[in-house]
Amino acid sequence: MAEEKKTITLELSRYKQPGLYLILEDSTELLLTREHIEEVTEEMWADPQKIPLSAKEAVEFQRCGFCPLKGKNDFCDALRPTLPLLDIVDKYNSFDEVTAIYKGDDEELCHVSHTTMQRALRYISNLSLMAYCQIGRKYWKYFIGIIPIMDTQETANRLYLNIFWAHEGNKEAVDQIISKMSEEITITSQNKAARLRLICDNDAFLNAFVLTHMLTDILFENKDRNLKELLKSFEKSVK
Repeated sequence: MAEEKKTITLELSRYKQPGLYLILEDSTELLLTREHIEEVTEEMWADPQKIPLSAKEAVEFQRCGFCPLKGKNDFCDALRPTLPLLDIVDKYNSFDEVTAIYKGDDEELCHVSHTTMQRALRYISNLSLMAYCQIGRKYWKYFIGIIPIMDTQETANRLYLNIFWAHEGNKEAVDQIISKMSEEITITSQNKAARLRLICDNDAFLNAFVLTHMLTDILFENKDRNLKELLKSFEKSVK
């Protein structure tokens, strides 16, 4: 049986602000722009039904020990992109179809992916790491050219090359950065999952955050052979 072809029709002028947009099967649209995320965060922080005082005061809810904003009495930045979905994510199954549109700072370019709810949640956890987490943002220069809807392996490859180029091929420096990044992001991913458990019962979100650290796991485990494999792949493509 021939695979069914999917045609996506979008009015790209509707997606003006940088961020991630999700269109669900029933035409529900979710905006994950910085402006909308900040509005939802403020509303939820002020609503004790959404985030009870017991959750706010819990040890697990506090910022990571190495976060530059540790001790600040507010919401962990890394969780902010998840908030617009907390009230509706239980209405959908992991393999329900989703169209994801990501718009970066480029005024014209949009990246589109037709995927599943499960993978879309991974996109959100990637967005959390790259654009919101105070620790992830510390490594911002290594994420240049990487977008949240990239495949995990593709992201790891691009991340490795960015680190390699930034340190001019110095293997010791590259290894140190990858090891440090892997250690910190593994901890932040686990902490994010613990915070989510205090305000959300949905396993899909929890799994998405736990799986975020796979990116740095792949990067760390393959760091000694990444460059050789990428160069071989490039050589084959130009023959």
